[in-house]
Amino acid sequence: MNILILDVYPKTPYRISKDQNGAYGTANDYGNGLISRLLKYIVKNSIDFPPLYSVHVCGELIGSGHNVVYSKELDFKNDYDLYILPSSIVCHETEIEYLKKLKNNNKIAIVIGPFATSNPKKYLENGAIVIKGEPEMFFHKFNKTPSDLQNLPKIIDNFPIYNLDDLEYPGWEVIFKNYIPKMKFLGPGPTISINASRGCPYSCFYYCVYPLQQGRKLRLKSPKRLVNEMIYFNKTLNVKNFIFRDPVFSIDRKHTLEICDQIINSGYKFNICIETHLKNIDNEMVINLKKIGVKLIYVGIESADEDVKKDANRTSETNENQIEKVKYLEKKGIKVKSMYIIGMPAETEETFKNTVEYAKKIKSSYAQFSVFTPYPGTPVYNEYKDKIIAEKYEEFTQWQLVFEHQNLSKEKILDLLNYSYKEYYTNPKWAVHFLSNKIKDLYENFSNRIFGFHRNIDL
Repeated sequence: MNILILDVYPKTPYRISKDQNGAYGTANDYGNGLISRLLKYIVKNSIDFPPLYSVHVCGELIGSGHNVVYSKELDFKNDYDLYILPSSIVCHETEIEYLKKLKNNNKIAIVIGPFATSNPKKYLENGAIVIKGEPEMFFHKFNKTPSDLQNLPKIIDNFPIYNLDDLEYPGWEVIFKNYIPKMKFLGPGPTISINASRGCPYSCFYYCVYPLQQGRKLRLKSPKRLVNEMIYFNKTLNVKNFIFRDPVFSIDRKHTLEICDQIINSGYKFNICIETHLKNIDNEMVINLKKIGVKLIYVGIESADEDVKKDANRTSETNENQIEKVKYLEKKGIKVKSMYIIGMPAETEETFKNTVEYAKKIKSSYAQFSVFTPYPGTPVYNEYKDKIIAEKYEEFTQWQLVFEHQNLSKEKILDLLNYSYKEYYTNPKWAVHFLSNKIKDLYENFSNRIFGFHRNIDL
């Protein structure tokens, strides 16, 4: 069959990612202050990669002998047997408009992804077939013909969960024909996303969207298969930059250290970005992550106020441990993006400004301040569904207030958002720290090019 993966987005002055936030998606609308606007421009021009589950679907379809095209635009000049749309909350209304066009032209469309899994109604109403759960599992060994598509049920949710090692390699070759994914914060050249595990058993499933598609059971890809995959794309597409999209990369310590050993023994040099929890980080882990090329780590800090976190059922390391662990990571040459949340239910203007001061004390290379958002499909949404003030799903960007907050208005949230980015990125101590790291990076890169080896940075 000829199949089009149609990955559509509204036109905005800020970056939209369907892959992040558990593949519900985020839209990096940091605010309207000068620093916020500058950051929006930098991020939009520095980071761009498609939802990983759609690339996995692409790989499964290629493995089954189908011809697959990936595009962000719909062109009826080419007639496809099947159209597959990756879903999201941040592009929902745009996706529905494209579904209407397909329906009016009598095209068969399948919608995939965690948002459609949890919120299928509008997609079904506009003529789509919805696959619930991990769509690549359904398309594994997909031997259907065009006539078979007519008999598919409107909702597909009963199919086996395969061992991650049994899946085909993701179809990045097809993506690269359309555009080259990038993550300039890792380095020049193409960047692809990858995962070493799926599922997350942590208690934060109450408000987190990651388990909605992957489930809460942890499933691990074998370290050997993972590294073979990285080497394959290094050889075929010249990729050395990898973003691990695991909900918590180092959740299984033994598995993570085995991955480190496999990469080190391979002799390949990669630039890697991961997201993890600080409670899974210790000095030994940091040293191993540095050895395999981890350049950037995302960690959730959320709030400096214990009462605010407790009220929102969120747990984290103590403030003292957070400061020490981030400091150690940065000292070893691994940049940290600390992520904070404004507008949790018990938040006040005072508690959030205290969090901003705490963020300045942590002094990580990057900081992200986003807005507490109860997502449809999560257990916490039931508490807020009657308080929602957003008029459409595309307002669920993670940088807008979408519900009636007991202490903060929508306008106040925006003011505090602008305040947080201005205070953090114009802080002289942060600027000195950031420039010092840049100089270290330049020296290390220079040494590597001249002498052909990686310096031993106090390991």
